[in-house]
Amino acid sequence: MLCLSAANRDPRKFEDPHEFRLVRRNVREHIAFGRGIHTCAGAPLARVEGVITVNRLLDRMRDITISEDKHGRAEDRHYSYEPTFLLRGLTELHIEFTPVG
Repeated sequence: MLCLSAANRDPRKFEDPHEFRLVRRNVREHIAFGRGIHTCAGAPLARVEGVITVNRLLDRMRDITISEDKHGRAEDRHYSYEPTFLLRGLTELHIEFTPVG
């Protein structure tokens, strides 16, 4: 069975694929929006919306951390994922931060 999100987690292709990184040297090789004739027509808009959203959130927060109460200490994090074989999505992500002004 093909698992679409597994391709983006291949350590032969992406260094530390389990880590969320906004900037990767080979980010354009990520296949979330497909390639060739199967490219999503809305991909450029979705990417721009994603960048704007993340930047607006980051402008309003500082000291962002993952909640140790909910997910455990950094060396022993625990997450739950949606029960699906197609996509790897968190059911929840608890963060803590200090609001900016």
